[in-house]
Amino acid sequence: MFFSKPIAFLLSALLSFILSNTNKLDAATLPQDEVNVLNQIAKTMGGNDWNFDAGSCVSEKVNTDTGAEKNITCTCQNDTCHVTHIIFKLQSLPGVLPSELVNLPYLKEIDFAYNYLNGTIPPEWASMQLEFISVFGNRLSGNIPTYLGNITSLTYLDLEANQFSGQVPPEIGKLVNLRTLRLSSNGLTGNLPVQLEALKNLTDFRINDNNFNGSIPAFIWNWKKLERLEMQASGLEGPIPSSISALENLVTLIISDINGATQSFPYLWNMTAINRIILKKCNIVGQIPQEIWQMSKLRVLDLSFNLLSGQLVKVTLPKDLKFLYLTGNNLSGNIPASILSTGLPVDLSYNNFTWPGPDQPACLRKLDNINLFRSSSTEYIGILCISIVVELMM
Repeated sequence: MFFSKPIAFLLSALLSFILSNTNKLDAATLPQDEVNVLNQIAKTMGGNDWNFDAGSCVSEKVNTDTGAEKNITCTCQNDTCHVTHIIFKLQSLPGVLPSELVNLPYLKEIDFAYNYLNGTIPPEWASMQLEFISVFGNRLSGNIPTYLGNITSLTYLDLEANQFSGQVPPEIGKLVNLRTLRLSSNGLTGNLPVQLEALKNLTDFRINDNNFNGSIPAFIWNWKKLERLEMQASGLEGPIPSSISALENLVTLIISDINGATQSFPYLWNMTAINRIILKKCNIVGQIPQEIWQMSKLRVLDLSFNLLSGQLVKVTLPKDLKFLYLTGNNLSGNIPASILSTGLPVDLSYNNFTWPGPDQPACLRKLDNINLFRSSSTEYIGILCISIVVELMM
């Protein structure tokens, strides 16, 4: 293929420009002071055999089998780069969190998840402009530092699966840009501070597996952008506040193991995008509202171990439903054919359903996807029906 002289000249110039900028990128290096800081960080965290140099702005591939990742990301301009992201995930690091991070002025994100880091969060971090902190799955302990509230640039804070104790400091309410706050699986106590009401940008809030006191706060209504709310075995008491109905953007709702007075089913029907509802052991009484079967995007429904009663009538399962758990209630009447005919995992055990005769759907097909153990007070009929199913399977 031949080009005219003007076009050939333009192509030559474009190629020269690309090669020139490629060489500049290859030549861009970290300043020696940032290299020294990286090596200090590695030593503090227990990576004694690690050695960083001026060309360390190259990420290692993520191990697809384990998820391990060692990655330093930089922003480069002209011939100089600066560290902006550090990921040391699943590296079995046994040291402590590095105070030396404060000497990386361009740093925005750190992810030190799945290591063996101990101690606490260094106070030096409070003066940084970090946007993302994850220390998930380490051995950090003590109180959550109040000075975390000074890092107002934070949008993501994950302290989950550590050994933090004491109360959530009210200063966390200063993190008004926060979108994700994960505090699950620690030893946290006390009430959730009312100052958290100010976190209006939250989309993800998780406090599972803690020892909190007091009731689920009504101020959650203020988190109108929330998409994921998890309070599973948090220690908080019920009832679920009626203000939860304001969270119209919820996609995942998980609340379990709340003590306190009984309550009616919470109003959830304006949560049109919700696909997972787990309200287990929440002292909910009364009938299951018909509206729940009309939630078209629902994939998981778990209402186990409540005080739900009445019959299941006009049940049309949402087309995307994958799991249905109603065990440990006082549900009665016939089991709807729409549930018996589904191939989905279903748990109806420990209820008070009326077992139909041997010629009914419950006894005419293999039901290995449905747990019917003690689902009827008529034990004899239940045993008879199950024996027929066994014969049909042989």
